[in-house]
Amino acid sequence: MATWNTGWEIEFPAQTADEILLALVVRDLIHGASYDVEAEETGAEFAVDYSAGDELEDGTYRLLLMAEVEGPEDAALVGSFTEQSIDEVFDEAEALVAERTPLTSLPLNQLRFEAVPEDEERWDLVIPDWLAPDDAEVPFGFRSFDKASGKPVPDNAALDAHGRVIAVPFEDQVLFVGIPAPQEHDDPGDDS
Repeated sequence: MATWNTGWEIEFPAQTADEILLALVVRDLIHGASYDVEAEETGAEFAVDYSAGDELEDGTYRLLLMAEVEGPEDAALVGSFTEQSIDEVFDEAEALVAERTPLTSLPLNQLRFEAVPEDEERWDLVIPDWLAPDDAEVPFGFRSFDKASGKPVPDNAALDAHGRVIAVPFEDQVLFVGIPAPQEHDDPGDDS
């Protein structure tokens, strides 16, 4: 089967910390998701692997979604499947955000963001790509640290106590919010 790539920019409002939190949870849920798809009408089979990045500009959050697709090149079908997937991921993100636990808030200027070795990466820490240092592999290859103490924020105990910890930059603060672990993803269904 042929392998091809496609991508989308999906915009979310980002006027409040809650809106940014929701968008970051959507990114976390879709990044790394893989689906096997069979089109009902044509019987065409696809394997779709998503990766995601993000950016924030003028109160708008942009989810930069990329898909590596194994199967016939049918951008319309993959686009339709992706739209359905995003809708379902958005619903799951809303449910997770509804169960959030605020952990701490620090001024952005009291934090530094550093690349970390692979054995110190934490997949359960979600930090927006735009805070990553230039030498970091996103989304997991960097962490936030307290400038004064040099200690990671949040620490490993806080990360271990939650399914995910989301770093939400808003105005001049970074809010750290715990959410439950996401459910395992099943295929959202066949697309026609």
